[in-house]
Amino acid sequence: MSKRIFYLIVAVSLTMSLYGQDVKNLQNKFLEAEYFFMSEAYPDALPFYLELYEQIPDNAFLAYRIGSCFLNIPGKKNLSVSYIEDAREIISKSIQFKEENAGLLFNSEESDFNPVISGDGKSFAWMVSMKFYDAIMFSGMVNGKLSPPVNITPELQSDGDFYISCLSSDNRLLFLSRDDYYSSDIYFSEFNGTSWSKCVKLNMNINTRYLEPHGFISKDRNQLVFASGRPGGFGGLELYISHKTCGVWGSAVNLGPEINTPFNEDRPFLINQGKTLYFSSQGHHNVGGYDIFRSDFQSNSLWREPLNIGYPLNNTDDNFFFMPVDKGNSGYYSKYKEYTGAGKEDIYRIIFMEK
Repeated sequence: MSKRIFYLIVAVSLTMSLYGQDVKNLQNKFLEAEYFFMSEAYPDALPFYLELYEQIPDNAFLAYRIGSCFLNIPGKKNLSVSYIEDAREIISKSIQFKEENAGLLFNSEESDFNPVISGDGKSFAWMVSMKFYDAIMFSGMVNGKLSPPVNITPELQSDGDFYISCLSSDNRLLFLSRDDYYSSDIYFSEFNGTSWSKCVKLNMNINTRYLEPHGFISKDRNQLVFASGRPGGFGGLELYISHKTCGVWGSAVNLGPEINTPFNEDRPFLINQGKTLYFSSQGHHNVGGYDIFRSDFQSNSLWREPLNIGYPLNNTDDNFFFMPVDKGNSGYYSKYKEYTGAGKEDIYRIIFMEK
């Protein structure tokens, strides 16, 4: 079982909320179902998904999982049709977009992923899967052109267990998460114009003994939206926001039931002066697995109902880590495309077409 799959299971198992017995029961069933599904034990996963779907019948992700189980159980394939068709509404409203390979500056023969760009567009950072570890690459603007990438992993004093979350708008701060099989915390590094500092862990208002796998800082550096598995919310991993006062990150505030569900929300990105949120979720109206969603902050201080950004950018795989730019009209995303690209997984620029 891969580290990523194992991490997703742990993300559920270590984030059991004390919000209420019903929610906790849902989470326990979901954990069991996901464990068996990821282990390809489809007959064992199916009863748990069916119980969950009975309680949450409008969840297309659960319907897709049930359909997938039936497809993989001999003699049951015909039972998959009605469940898989529950995702057809999203698929029928497919979006139009262009995707441009980011080129050899960003893409290698290995997997290149987690692309982030500073708000001024003058710096890029991303991850590359090396032979023995995942490296952190950086490219800055020199004489109007992006410089060749530099492996800054040694400067950060990372042993290959730090993963990029975001670059600040002025390209001076890099936020990362330190991940292992059982925990995750958010760190930052500062650029002095020449090199990056050793990663420093954020305070206890941000990091807890639960999972904190991703954080994103606003343009003014005063807001941090992040994912956390701390108890007291609505489900598993949830999205929180913290405001900085006198240089200190304050108490985390849950983004509420408009954003968070009984399942996992992760990988938040905040643009448009903190008024537009992009994130990945298992719990909204999904094509399958994690999908990418957008929500806008309203004048009543609540977040608008999240919108699925659309098929086929969202598909039946787990869709993570969409870095929006240009007010959300485009963004950066990594994906594997067979027979194309430089390597196993490449970074692409996604440009949404006007309707």
